[in-house]
Amino acid sequence: MVLHINLKSMPTSQTWSYTKSYIEILCHDICILTIPMVHTGLSDVVTLSKLSQFHIFSFYNHSSQFNII
Repeated sequence: MVLHINLKSMPTSQTWSYTKSYIEILCHDICILTIPMVHTGLSDVVTLSKLSQFHIFSFYNHSSQFNII
């Protein structure tokens, strides 16, 4: 992700206020866009982990019936 900040020229007295507001809005937008991705990514990891545990458990039960392990 590339973050671009474009500041328009304006009187010096207004520059800090505008910059602060603009950066707060950008940070808010970035959080809104990235938090669902992180949440989805973690959800996928948990799902894959549970799925692999299920397969390992199934394999272990199946193989113990035949004394493979």
